[in-house]
Amino acid sequence: MVPVPVDLIRQWTSAVLLAEGLTPDDAYIVADSLVFADLRGVSTHGMMRLPTYVARTRAGGINPVGSISIIADLGALVVVDSGHGPGAATAMHATTIVIERAREHGIGCVIARNANHFGASAYFTNQIADADLLGVAACNTEPVMCAPFGGAPILGTNPIALAVPLPRTGRPQLDMATTTTSQGRLIMAALDGTEIPLGWAVDSRGRPTTSPQAGLDGALLPMGGHKGFGLAFAVDALLALAGANVSTGVAALHGDDSVPQRLGHLLIAVQADAAVTLTEYQSSIQGLIDAVHASGDGLDVPAPLVPGEPEISRERESGGFIEVS
Repeated sequence: MVPVPVDLIRQWTSAVLLAEGLTPDDAYIVADSLVFADLRGVSTHGMMRLPTYVARTRAGGINPVGSISIIADLGALVVVDSGHGPGAATAMHATTIVIERAREHGIGCVIARNANHFGASAYFTNQIADADLLGVAACNTEPVMCAPFGGAPILGTNPIALAVPLPRTGRPQLDMATTTTSQGRLIMAALDGTEIPLGWAVDSRGRPTTSPQAGLDGALLPMGGHKGFGLAFAVDALLALAGANVSTGVAALHGDDSVPQRLGHLLIAVQADAAVTLTEYQSSIQGLIDAVHASGDGLDVPAPLVPGEPEISRERESGGFIEVS
């Protein structure tokens, strides 16, 4: 493994995507989203995704010049078609709309159909929080999650993210799959030849397994049993409002590269200063952060953290370098 400066990786990745037909702006957004994930230690959504994006673009599953078009405009609520474009790029364009609408109406919501895999959800909620708004993002995937107690895959990992408008260096930020773990971690374990913990997945017969390949051939387990399954179902229900496919209609990211995924994206931005000042809101959240940190005082436990702190620490420790082989 060799540490490489982030700027160099971003520049090289952008050049690769430009060569595949993406516009300069879209190539930069996709490259930046991959670098963002790797810097934060979320390598399942980092540079390991680039070969898949390239293969799908060459085969036709991703339209390199696909862009969003507005299908319905209700002011605070906008429904768009992503035109099978690069997921991170079209989601970023939707993020721009949602920020504008939140500033105008107090809340903005964009739901997209005919979209592709957009990588780390936190990339988009961060952009919203940078605009001093509370950001929410969700999307769905092809069926990889079984119903509680095991079985055939029926719902996607359907991640949910939320970011609070505090400075990035101390920003609480939720970004989670509704499965016990992400599919990417099974892929990485299979590539590394390592086992996975029991409770992550079941094999094709619905039996608990420690084999990542058996888990990929079978199904991921929902986080918290019926609770994670219910959240994943809720994400599908929200995305269907735009006419997006629910999980059972989404094409596999690692399947036929010529077939667009046709999944859905959900982006929400909310003004943080509607009832209190932004400073008052931030102070309230900071008080909650401080209370979480203090909750382990005097106890023989690791220091309690709020969502997003492990990723912030990894990004700080990276020093602006990503290790590549």
